Amino acid sequence: MKTSNLLSNIANSKFMTNHIEKCKNPKFIARTLLLTSVSKDVFAYGLRVKNTLENDKIPEDKKKFSAHMDLASGIITAIVQTGVGFLMSNENFQDSISNKLFNSIKDNKRAFKAAKTSFSAISTLVAATLFAKRILTPIIANKIVYKLDHKNDVQKTPQIDPSKKTPGTANKNMQLK
Repeated sequence: MKTSNLLSNIANSKFMTNHIEKCKNPKFIARTLLLTSVSKDVFAYGLRVKNTLENDKIPEDKKKFSAHMDLASGIITAIVQTGVGFLMSNENFQDSISNKLFNSIKDNKRAFKAAKTSFSAISTLVAATLFAKRILTPIIANKIVYKLDHKNDVQKTPQIDPSKKTPGTANKNMQLK
């Protein structure tokens, strides 16, 4: 069998025709692109954690922190990107934005549908990668790793020794315990 016949059979298979039909749905396209991007990021963060833990040039105390940071960033990236992406690719959300943005071409059904489809895919990826991955993830991941690394720290709170309490000297009798 020739290569061209093989490719022709694959392209005309039921699986491919069903997939092409689904690709006419902007929500399906946007979410497929989103999940592909998220999968790539999760894999990359997993490799970063593995490489950090195996790198003997990094001191042990910094290795643990760096691995925790990469792990937290990977998990938070997956959750936040998926959440923001699914919000952005929501049909009701996209309809309301598209109706406002492309009001001038609303009468031309074909142009409106093309604009809406393109905008849906692009806005989903931009919001998920720029906003979620580059802004929200570092903020959330830093806070989580900081709390994990400092969970065993004992906070010193000022306490007053009741045996030394005399009127007007409360502030002088405060001691750290």
